[in-house]
Amino acid sequence: MSVASCPIQTLRDEPMGTRQWLIVAICISILAMDGYDVLSIAFAAPGMTAEWSLSKAALGIILPLELFGMALGAICMGSLADARGRRPTMLAGLLIVTAGMLVAGLAGNIYVLGASRVFTGIGIGGLLATATAISADYCNNKYRSVALVLVAGGFAFGVYAGATFLAPLLKAFDWRVAFFLGAALSAALVPLVYCFVPESISYLNRTRPKDALEKIQAIMSRLGHASARQLSPISAQKMEPEGTASLFKPGMIVTTCILVVAYFGTLATYYYFVKWLPTIATDLGYSASEATTVLGIISLGGVIGSIGMSIASRYVAIHPLMICSLILAAVGVALFPHFTGSLQSMKLLGFFAGTFIFAGISGFFGLFAASFPSSVLGSGSGLVLGVGRGGAILGPLIPGLLFSAGLHLNLIAVLMSSGALIAGVTVIWLLKRPGSGPRSVQSVAPVSH
Repeated sequence: MSVASCPIQTLRDEPMGTRQWLIVAICISILAMDGYDVLSIAFAAPGMTAEWSLSKAALGIILPLELFGMALGAICMGSLADARGRRPTMLAGLLIVTAGMLVAGLAGNIYVLGASRVFTGIGIGGLLATATAISADYCNNKYRSVALVLVAGGFAFGVYAGATFLAPLLKAFDWRVAFFLGAALSAALVPLVYCFVPESISYLNRTRPKDALEKIQAIMSRLGHASARQLSPISAQKMEPEGTASLFKPGMIVTTCILVVAYFGTLATYYYFVKWLPTIATDLGYSASEATTVLGIISLGGVIGSIGMSIASRYVAIHPLMICSLILAAVGVALFPHFTGSLQSMKLLGFFAGTFIFAGISGFFGLFAASFPSSVLGSGSGLVLGVGRGGAILGPLIPGLLFSAGLHLNLIAVLMSSGALIAGVTVIWLLKRPGSGPRSVQSVAPVSH
């Protein structure tokens, strides 16, 4: 076997082997499991509400709790990944999610369930911060964008697959099966990660632990690549301390604020739609199993929308694609109450809304690249994604208060769809900004926080 002088460059330039694609597949599975776990509370909500006689306001508080944990996990476990490695952090995240989902299934009251959801969110946040990074590390330049789009699309696919598989289980068991299934899925991923996902070579090269070269050589040999003769040179382009601060300087602050508002509004609409839909459907007389199938169809639309956005952005500027997707998503969510007369009509409009809203969510990663200079792309993306979690929290919370205040579903749907509508309008203003014209986004990798 030949000897490579720079292992990181070898991974970037050489064809990907079977073991590298296996790593990508495992990362897709992790994101799919994350997608299911985040929405498992929505699957369980109808039965949980009936058993514990929860008010809409109380349910609105419970539904987004794991999102608080996700924000905490992304920060704390993201730092842990930098200090102790991405592989052990990924394994820790899987164990946390497994324990949290198991406790949620065994919870005897709303307080234990709420605490378990926050705990589960910590693990999910840690997994989001590591799975995308590891898959990016082990992809070459040719397939990195495709692989990362597939990894990002795993989230929506997990909701769809979980809903499809869970629907018959909800006929035979109570709502707790939604959490037990999530615990089983995350537990099954632990041995796969342990056996087939090595530590990131870029982490080993950057931190230089004892025997770093030998560890890298062993990983490269296992992947079928030439052994490394020496460690790769550390890039001189490190994150500057003033990177985040520059986002709020003249010439950049308007772009930053527009993206924050747009992403915040999009997540508010999305999480209202997917987290409240099962409860809305059961309130209208449909069974929990039927409501779950509708949510699955919405997520199938999300898978198609995410892939469609990645393909379309290779030929059409990202700005008009985003504007159209977000406005159409708002229309779909606003009109949904008018299509609740039959299960088939709910699935039809749910598929429409899911396709465009998830296309918009996926498209934000391309929009970041088209809006932020490369020197602040990482910090800019991280800031927008972090603040955007506020929309994910308010999306389920606000409708609970509105339902309790006696507002009709038709009006609540219009109000909550306004997040995506505002996002689409703000992107129009972003398009009018100097220097914000179309730029290639083919090589942009999604960043998870």
